[in-house]
Amino acid sequence: MESPAFDAKPAVLRCSRCGRFVDWAESRLQVVCDCRSRLELPPVFVRAADDSDRAPLRELFARDFGHTGKIVAFGEEVSLEAAPAIVAGMRDELGGALAYRLLGNALHIVALATDPMWQRAGVGGDLLAEAQLLARKLNLQRLVVATSNDNLPALYFYQRHGFEMLELIPGAILSQLGRQVAGFAGIPIRDEVRLQKSL
Repeated sequence: MESPAFDAKPAVLRCSRCGRFVDWAESRLQVVCDCRSRLELPPVFVRAADDSDRAPLRELFARDFGHTGKIVAFGEEVSLEAAPAIVAGMRDELGGALAYRLLGNALHIVALATDPMWQRAGVGGDLLAEAQLLARKLNLQRLVVATSNDNLPALYFYQRHGFEMLELIPGAILSQLGRQVAGFAGIPIRDEVRLQKSL
C-alpha cells in the first residue's frame, strides 16, 4: 500500500527555454524577463470530469505526482481517486486536471496537474478560474490549497492568481514522511504551506 503524500507536485517539468523535460530535483529557479517568443497554442476547453476521464486522470496524476493514492493536507488524508475533478482538454488530449473537495466554507484544491507538454499554455489558470466559478455557484467563500515549502513553482503560481499565505505548519511534512527528503532544486521538504483566495 502506498503511503499518502503530503504534497502534490509534478515529477516532471518542462524547460521554458528549450522545451526539454526536467526532473523535479534537477529543476532550478531562474529570474527571466518577458522576452520569450510567444507561441500560438490551441484553446483550452474546461469541463467537469466524467466516467470516461477516470483512466486518463489516473494516468495524469500518477505521472505528475508519482501516485494516485492519497494526498495529506489540512490535517486530513484525501483520496485522489474519489475526489471530483475538473479537466482541461487541449486538442484531443487531457492537458490538465484539478481535483477538489468541499472543506467547510471553502473549495479545497486537492491536486492540480498539468501535462508537461502543456505547461505555460494557460491550462492551470483556466482550471483555477473554473474552480472559482464552481465555488461561487456553491456559495463558498474561498479557495484553499496546501503545498510544501520547497514547491516554489506552486507558490509562485497560486500567488500570481490571487492567493495569499494563510498558515505555515512547521515540520508537518517532515514528521509525516519520517525522514528528510529533497524537493524542488534540492530544497529540503519540511513544512506545509496553506494558501487561500477569498471570493
